[in-house]
Amino acid sequence: MKRIHFILIFLCPFLLFSQSKKGFKIPDSLKNKSTQYIYNAYRDAYQIDNEQAEFYANVILSKGKKDNNKDLLYDGYYKIARIKNLKGENGHPYADSLIALVKNKTYKNYPSNAYIIKGILYNNEGKYKDALDQYSIALKYSPKDDQEFFYRIKLLIGILKTATEEYKEALPLFKEYYEYQKAKIGTRHEDKGAYIGSIFSLANIYAKCEQYGKSNELIALGIKECKKYKIYSQYNYLIMLKGINNYYLKNLPLSLRYLQSAERLLRKNKDYSNLSILYYFIGKVKHESHLEEEAIRYLIQSDSISYAIQDYNPVSRDGYEIIIDYYKKKGDIKNQLKYINQLIYADSAIAKTQKNLSKEIFKKYDTALLIKEKEGLIKTLNNRNSIYIWFILFLIICSGLFIYIIFENRKKIKRYEKHAKDLLEKIDHRK
Repeated sequence: MKRIHFILIFLCPFLLFSQSKKGFKIPDSLKNKSTQYIYNAYRDAYQIDNEQAEFYANVILSKGKKDNNKDLLYDGYYKIARIKNLKGENGHPYADSLIALVKNKTYKNYPSNAYIIKGILYNNEGKYKDALDQYSIALKYSPKDDQEFFYRIKLLIGILKTATEEYKEALPLFKEYYEYQKAKIGTRHEDKGAYIGSIFSLANIYAKCEQYGKSNELIALGIKECKKYKIYSQYNYLIMLKGINNYYLKNLPLSLRYLQSAERLLRKNKDYSNLSILYYFIGKVKHESHLEEEAIRYLIQSDSISYAIQDYNPVSRDGYEIIIDYYKKKGDIKNQLKYINQLIYADSAIAKTQKNLSKEIFKKYDTALLIKEKEGLIKTLNNRNSIYIWFILFLIICSGLFIYIIFENRKKIKRYEKHAKDLLEKIDHRK
């Protein structure tokens, strides 16, 4: 039955995944709106309000089905898969539906784009080999003279190299993509959203290369261009990156200001993956500002989100070390043990999802030491529990003895009283 169910899903993508919202209908207010209006509405919501962006992606898909418009149909599937992924939901069914529709066809940029979105989903899940495999298939189907596609693949390879911490190798790829998008501005081929995205990507890789000055220059440009073109999909991430850069530059008050500015929009957008990283950096700022209680609160929030969405980032690993050390100083063995377990779990998750990383992250608490420390803490807890148990037993025994002594004393007193009474009666009788 499972095999039949899988075949039905593969052969009938429209049956199960025709819309991401069950029973979705285009509202009357949008039925007469132009396609460009819907695309602009989607663009304005993308990475700002992903619930709204998914709504417009469904409108695009519905219009594609209604008008038998392949552009809209395929793009609807693509956009829903992308938005689902941004929201931490499963975008693969929509990517698979798209691949099933366009496989072995040569219509426009499909099936290249179908395999690209599949690769993006894998990349965001840390499955880098699978992502690269999908990009390779996309290249196979791509038009040979398509410059846009060529540079887009370069961008995606740059993102993969960033994930594998090959920052110097990734930098020229992001530079090329930025120069390409910049050169298109003012021409009929311009893509302002992609141009602003290229600014963020280049700013981010400069930050990874620890060139925070250059990164901040690009962030300033990106913020300016967001306001100029009224395209804000990257605005919040530019602000967040500015906060992270200032943390590394030790401008802690400025860092905190930018990070807190980004927090509200990340929460609204349900971007929990980046919110977890943001809380980690706020925790680090608080920690280095000697505000320990606040630091621990934010670092614990970061861990809670990572656990809830099962997405762990190596950059936030030392947050666990700070939490463990904090509880160690307080003598709180239970919480110390809890976050040692959390760190072991995070390490295993990172190892599982990022097993293709070419470099290892530095580990103050390596697994062997963590397990040893964990066993020691458990032993300490067991010893403490044993002491408590023996102490309680001792109290019970003492209480029992005390009660027994009182009971025996009362019996003796009664015997003495009876004996005295008998003596008095004998004396009275003799009289």
